[in-house]
Amino acid sequence: MTSKHDKQLLREEAKRIRMGAHEMYGMEAAEKAAKHGMGLLGSFQQHAIIGAYWPMGDELDPRFLLSALERAGYRTALPVVHAKDEPLTFRLWGVGDPLEGGFFNTLHPAEDAPEVVPNALIVPLLAYDEDCYRLGWGGGHYDRTLAANTEIKAFGFAFGAQIVDHVPREAHDWPLQGVITEEGVILPRKMSV
Repeated sequence: MTSKHDKQLLREEAKRIRMGAHEMYGMEAAEKAAKHGMGLLGSFQQHAIIGAYWPMGDELDPRFLLSALERAGYRTALPVVHAKDEPLTFRLWGVGDPLEGGFFNTLHPAEDAPEVVPNALIVPLLAYDEDCYRLGWGGGHYDRTLAANTEIKAFGFAFGAQIVDHVPREAHDWPLQGVITEEGVILPRKMSV
């Protein structure tokens, strides 16, 4: 089996797990994860730019975290998808600012919002492992973004139930600095040499 085939099989199972977690305790988990996220992101300088995502479907909702970050003095941003095989760009966005529709049924800040490069990035995912590799939808937008902006610190935002033994990896896959869940923050386990 190829890594791509392994990923597709894992995506199907991960979708079911995430949907179940969302249905069982989605709002409660989002609130708890926001508190853990603030504990982690509080180490960034005040006024740093924290990029996140507007939730789609059963993704863990980062809006509690975005609101808390804004109240703490951080600037927040949301991604803009420009095309299928392109990296994301980010525009400043604050609670109450308008959103516009984009590619793949995404929502992003209005065109006149300033474009920025976040200091930290909160990313959605379908599954993650103890090395903090993530499995996304397969479009590669976040991997391309991180490859183009290696200074960005990226953290997953997920239900604790989304952890798997191993995420299949390809050369273009980027590990995260950690994963924020309702149970706490998962940091990458030490790789054995």
